[in-house]
Amino acid sequence: MKIGLISLSFPNFRYDYAEMYLNITLDKLKDDTNEIVCSNKTLNTEDAIYAELDRLQSENIDLLIVQCGTYSYGSAMMKIIEKFEHTPLLLWGFQEPIIEGFTGLPLNSLCGLNMYGSFLNKVDKKYSYVYGSVDDEKVYEKVRKTIKAIEIKSRLKEMRFCIIGGRVPGFYLSNVDEIRFRHEIGPEIVYYSIASLLMDAENMDQEAVDNEVGKIKGEVDEVTSTIEMLEKTARIYLAIKSFAQANRIDAFAIKCWPEFQSLFNCSVCGVVSRLNNENIMTSCEGDITGLATMVIQQMITNSPCFFADLVNVNDAGIAKTWHCGPAPVCLARECAVTKFTEHPTIKQGMGIAADFSMKLGRVTMLKLKEAKGGYKFFMAKGEGIEEDRELIANQLDIRFDSPYEKVIDTIMENGIEHHYAIAYADVVDELKEVCKWIGIEPVIV
Repeated sequence: MKIGLISLSFPNFRYDYAEMYLNITLDKLKDDTNEIVCSNKTLNTEDAIYAELDRLQSENIDLLIVQCGTYSYGSAMMKIIEKFEHTPLLLWGFQEPIIEGFTGLPLNSLCGLNMYGSFLNKVDKKYSYVYGSVDDEKVYEKVRKTIKAIEIKSRLKEMRFCIIGGRVPGFYLSNVDEIRFRHEIGPEIVYYSIASLLMDAENMDQEAVDNEVGKIKGEVDEVTSTIEMLEKTARIYLAIKSFAQANRIDAFAIKCWPEFQSLFNCSVCGVVSRLNNENIMTSCEGDITGLATMVIQQMITNSPCFFADLVNVNDAGIAKTWHCGPAPVCLARECAVTKFTEHPTIKQGMGIAADFSMKLGRVTMLKLKEAKGGYKFFMAKGEGIEEDRELIANQLDIRFDSPYEKVIDTIMENGIEHHYAIAYADVVDELKEVCKWIGIEPVIV
């Protein structure tokens, strides 16, 4: 991502300190993933500011950071609004330094920040801001969260989601309005029919299938499924991977029943588990907004999630999330016995499904929803704790930070769909920033 950074100042203030602060921030923001375009000088004349804005405009930057090095010209912000109408904007203000022997106001940065924010609000220009000491690490964390949110927005616009087969019977809200989804969220949706997938699976090279079966056996502690189910799983997995490579697919939503059972005598939870384990986000039952939820949390956490149903709240107020075997093995609890086994609900010898205890710790339960007036993003933080009973497949008990009644009320009042991505991190602040820039209403419990 290309980030423009400009420091604005005024001759009557200590622009030498503003320039020192600029160079400190440039050093702290250096990384291997983002390119920062900056003159490395604080600019204190209108001509110099306008010339630098022209240069930044020609660079086609993805984000403009405007440092209020000192109080500066109101005309500068009006020029920014004119030239960067569609470019995300981050304002940055500094606390006043105490300079020995200097009795004036060195920067007046907060006043400039305040003025520029009021300008942007007046013209309905979206922006984020940070304010604090040049050495405050919390300020840099907030800057990085804005950078990450803009990156996520940009990456979503370039992605291609693939629906394999459509949605499952009765899951009406797994679908989305495709034009609205593409326009507001970003990814293009393409299709891969189950008929084509099964044909590709049947034609898969036997040596490749045998090699993949060997890999499957080595990924868990125990395999109780049949060799027939392992081979079918390998064939479907290889066909999906091949389709992804040939068609530049970033993530999948799969119609996991009933056709795979009736036409191929197989379940695909094991396939979903393995794809997610490789950070190829794959949602169950054709859920597109569920898939978008998985992808967004993955871009924040750099990890897959547990995609699950909310199935119970016990007398102690502990919620249970469960699904029938699609969880990635990398999220298994330490010392858990990991298995690929018969599907827990379809049964009849069909496999494979993942069976293991889920990792414990801090989690956030998430779901993107296509609502009437726009998209919403549900978020509820909690702690993954020991489960209250044994269940086949994958489960996680969650003690929410908020009373469970409030969580259930929020879900029901907002019509949140029943699939949730359980992220193993507190991602609420990051997601609030993502929601802001994409235009999603956050629904936080």
